[in-house]
Amino acid sequence: MATEACDFALAQDIAVQCDKPQTSGLKNTGWLMNYDDIDFDSLEQTGNIVSQLALNQGRAYRVYVPGKTPFSGTQTAMVAGTYRNKFNKTASIVVLNSGPDVSENIIDQLANGRFVFIFENKFRGTDDKNTFEIYGLEQGLTASEMTNDKYSEETDGGWAVTLVEENAPKSGIFLFKESITATREAIKSLETGS
Repeated sequence: MATEACDFALAQDIAVQCDKPQTSGLKNTGWLMNYDDIDFDSLEQTGNIVSQLALNQGRAYRVYVPGKTPFSGTQTAMVAGTYRNKFNKTASIVVLNSGPDVSENIIDQLANGRFVFIFENKFRGTDDKNTFEIYGLEQGLTASEMTNDKYSEETDGGWAVTLVEENAPKSGIFLFKESITATREAIKSLETGS
């Protein structure tokens, strides 16, 4: 039996896109799904691009965060490993409500579940493939911190939630289906559910 060595050789020039420069930040709407609802058997992925994402059950729940810097703190960071480096992906969500329904249906679930999060980058790239990024698809996002500070000016007395996917092999996974229009339609179908 032959062993295979992974090729970690650079495969593209590192350059600035002058006509569409990198832009920081995220748009105000994202989508959160239960990890166990994902239909991994029908998942189609080539490299770091997912072209087919479906659910066995449930649906994607819309997450809206107002303001100029929504989902502030959402980031990817490398984690040094013994044999291979991996990535921790952090999704920061603000829940601007703290009532009984929110506590039961959102907060208690986020505290104990595993999730997948799709968010929209402001930077779309030259071919729109950078637009929608997915966290949690490899290992699932789980809660690492949740606080409800009644006097917080940042959350207006709501919840600050931090979800983390630990030791993901890929630095970035993006959702793109033929065109940006087709990708938006695919996300709408996730909102409708299986």
